[in-house]
Amino acid sequence: MATRESATNPFLQGNFAPWRMEGDAFDLEVTGEIPHGLEGTYYCNGPNPAYEPLGRYHWFDGDGMVHAVRLEGGRASYRNRWVWGRGLAEERAAGRSLHPGLLDLGGTETFSFKNTANTNVVWHGGKLLALVEATVPTELRADTLETVGEYDFGGRLSGPMTAHPKMDLATGEMLFFGYSPFPPYLQFHVADAAGRLVRSEPIDVAWPSMMHDFAVTERYVLFLLCPVVFSFDDVAARGGAFSWEPERGMRIGVMPRSGGDVRWLATDPCFVFHPLNAYEDGDAIVLDAVRWTSGRFVVRHAGSGGPQEDEDRAVLHRWRLDLASGTVRGDALDDAECEFPRVDDRLIGRRHRFGWVASRARDDDGVRPFFTAIRRYDLERGDSELREFGAGHGVREPIFVPRSSAAGEGDGYALVLVYDPERNTSDFWILDAARISGEPVARIHLPHRVPYGFHGNWVA
Repeated sequence: MATRESATNPFLQGNFAPWRMEGDAFDLEVTGEIPHGLEGTYYCNGPNPAYEPLGRYHWFDGDGMVHAVRLEGGRASYRNRWVWGRGLAEERAAGRSLHPGLLDLGGTETFSFKNTANTNVVWHGGKLLALVEATVPTELRADTLETVGEYDFGGRLSGPMTAHPKMDLATGEMLFFGYSPFPPYLQFHVADAAGRLVRSEPIDVAWPSMMHDFAVTERYVLFLLCPVVFSFDDVAARGGAFSWEPERGMRIGVMPRSGGDVRWLATDPCFVFHPLNAYEDGDAIVLDAVRWTSGRFVVRHAGSGGPQEDEDRAVLHRWRLDLASGTVRGDALDDAECEFPRVDDRLIGRRHRFGWVASRARDDDGVRPFFTAIRRYDLERGDSELREFGAGHGVREPIFVPRSSAAGEGDGYALVLVYDPERNTSDFWILDAARISGEPVARIHLPHRVPYGFHGNWVA
């Protein structure tokens, strides 16, 4: 039965609305031809509420549903499954929602957080992990997407894990962190190539903040301490557990990957959901990220609807951290609104030239984050290429896959999931990553729509 919330909240309508069936489909219809050698599985994750929300719904609240598009021998298949964590299992037994969302969290005495595992899905050390930043990962079977259970690295992980670990393909390590509203507010972790958690250390921070993502270089770890402050004091008065406090400024923490003290460099207040990449340049560090002018999207009701204020625009930005002087210089790389930046994963922590983002087309309207285009940046030449999919054709995060293991940066494919409002279904597009506005290499037609979600990865 529909509630007033589902009838009025834009994040419960259109292609934001949940898809409540699990299923499998084989030998999908393909327009064009799947490239020879492009074999593996595209996994993506996103919020998909199984039951009507108890109260106010924030887009971040929905239960995780993982979708998988498998390419093999020039053919494609599809599978989707909910991440069946303990909270969702309890609700299934009750036949209704039992857990409050982000906007209705109480004080510390009543604090509880449902492991929705709805933000990302990654492969490391032979395990497929569904992630949400508030708690431990949930392990899935890679072939069937069956939920195995919560995974805490054999009892070694005592706190939450970010939804954005960094895979160093040179060392095989997975670097990640976890933040919390309770001490320790921030912890850094390293898992080796076999998936064993080999290092954990607390990091001192000036305030507990929502820290969604981070960046690494070959020798450093970068923590992004934005002035979105986490507190359970006066939750009712503030309307949520976060407050936007720009007077604090922003601090970028630089820590040697080998461990040691964190050096905090100050810069102007902003909010960052997602870095593109970072690398070392002599005595400096270059950090490219999507910079939101404010963090109000996080702290206010995400279902308020309508275009947000100009001050909330998000664009690709470059910071240059001078380690000798301790100063930070920042400049916008473009004025086009974007989010969900991706780089060639082989270059994480190393100098990059290209980046791919979801972008707002010239005629986009409606709630953010809603994107109907993708953009390829050439940061060496200082230009970009835009591919628009058409009004109402919402896109998810573009992912770069190299043509082969020996292919150069940018030589490969851009994979992107696109919703088609005329057919009320979704297509999986394979584009030439170097010419994204050209004729698509292939379009794989999925059996139904895939709701807008967050992140995914390609597993070869």
